[in-house]
This record gives sequence, structure tokens and C-alpha cells, in this order.
Amino acid sequence: MKSTLAVRTAGLIGIVASLFGLCAVITATFLAGNTFSWNKNALSDIGVSTVSLASNVFNISLIITGILNFIFALGFTKAKAKNSLFYLGGLLLVLGGIFLSLVGVFTEAYGRLHFYVSAGYFSLFSLAIIMNGFAFRKAGRVTRGNISILIGLIAALVMLSATIVEWHILLGLGFAVPELVASLIFSAWTIWMGLNLLTMDR
Repeated sequence: MKSTLAVRTAGLIGIVASLFGLCAVITATFLAGNTFSWNKNALSDIGVSTVSLASNVFNISLIITGILNFIFALGFTKAKAKNSLFYLGGLLLVLGGIFLSLVGVFTEAYGRLHFYVSAGYFSLFSLAIIMNGFAFRKAGRVTRGNISILIGLIAALVMLSATIVEWHILLGLGFAVPELVASLIFSAWTIWMGLNLLTMDR
């Protein structure tokens, strides 16, 4: 009974974390006013915005969302522990949650350190989704596994291509756009998995 409650609670936390994180970041973009532009800025620019309310909302929400994702990742791993790949995928999710919180702690004011934690978050979460996709395939959930692998690869490709090719600049957009696209993919997958845990569809 306790195990079932813990798994469902983790699922709910995953859903709440994703919705809260997205809503808070979007809210911060509005609070930042003309100091933020989807055509010029990265989302992390809000973390050092001269509009203190916007920077506080942005940074604190990332810290909280990272902690909630950390809790979700532990519950997800506990529920899915069918093979060793889920443990590896779960570890990557846990680290992804930690790095997301660190993005809110080590803002752009910390220079290269901010870049490392930000790149770490996007890389780890993409790899986590891909690894859990392979774990699902090994567990016989082939469709769920294939979808996870595909969207994990898409998220990784979006961020990698934006960093190397800088396609967003060619389209007249800021780095915030690929960041938001990847974040939406991460959130969609987390909500999907959270619903699975809520319904005990393992």
C-alpha cells in the first residue's frame, strides 16, 4: 500500500513539476518586460534581469522544479525497476533534476559555470529519456520505448543544432526558442510518465 502511494505521489509530483516550471518561466518572461525578447535573448538572461521580480521568479522556480523533478525521478526509478537500464535512466533523471536546480543557483553572473550546468541539464535529461526508452523496449513496452527514444533524440538535436549551427539566429530568434522547445518536450514526456505512475500503468 505504501509503495503504491509513493509511486502515485511521485507521478503527481512529476506532473506538477512540469506544469509549474513552464508556467513560472513563461510568467517570468512577461514580468521581464522589454528586458527580454524571444528574438534576441536566452531564457537564462531573465535570471540576471534588472527586473528583480522576474529574475527571482525565474531562478526560484528552476530550483523548485529541479527538486520536484528529483523526487519524481526517484519514484519513477522505484516503480520501473524492471531491468538495469531503468536504473541508469533513473540516475540520469535524478542528475537532470539536480542540474536544473543548479541553473537557478548559478545564474549567468557565474559565467562558464552557468553554461556547464545549463548544458548539463539539457544533455542529461535528453539522455535520460533516450535511456529509459531503451529500458522500456527491453521490458517489452516497445511502442513506449520507441516514442521515448524518438523524442529524446529530437530534444537533443534541437539543442545541439542550436548550439553548433545556430539555426535560431538564421530565423531571427533568440536562444530562448530552442530552449523552450526542448523544455516542452521534457515536460510532455514527464507528464506522460507521471500519468503512467498515477494510473499504475507500469
